[in-house]
Amino acid sequence: MSTIEINKIAGAVLCALLLVLTPGFLAELVAGHPEGGAPVFLAPAAEAPEGGEGASEPAAVETAALAPPDPERGARAFRRCAACHSAEPGAGHKIGPNLWGVAGAAKAAREGFRYSAVLSELGGVWDDAALDSFLADPRAYAPATKMAFAGIAEPGERADVVAYLRTLADGE
Repeated sequence: MSTIEINKIAGAVLCALLLVLTPGFLAELVAGHPEGGAPVFLAPAAEAPEGGEGASEPAAVETAALAPPDPERGARAFRRCAACHSAEPGAGHKIGPNLWGVAGAAKAAREGFRYSAVLSELGGVWDDAALDSFLADPRAYAPATKMAFAGIAEPGERADVVAYLRTLADGE
């Protein structure tokens, strides 16, 4: 084997390593490394089925304790959601429903949008805890949902997005 062939093989191996490692490095550079956090707000306990006993203590929802939720940071994080969701009053639906006024609204109740069966059957409202849980892992919150988004792993970023969603309402 000649020296040039060895150089070609070494170059191919190094190129393959570069192609494998670069996306992870870029993702960490852009998104940052998730920090652990302590619970910041409490969610209401899950309601008990009729005739049964349910939890009476609120369930802690994990959010970052490093900084209070910031709607401006949430607006920046929401940009990736804008590919599928509009967030202006009176705007039409995209792939997902218009999210104007979603915080505090009934789940799966946007006029003119066809929700997956699993979301339609959830009931309740999009309070902070429900939004946080859904944004953390949409498929775990509502299995078989049509939403293809993987979720927001970092609790502080989720809290920022929830704070931003709360600002999307008339009169605020």
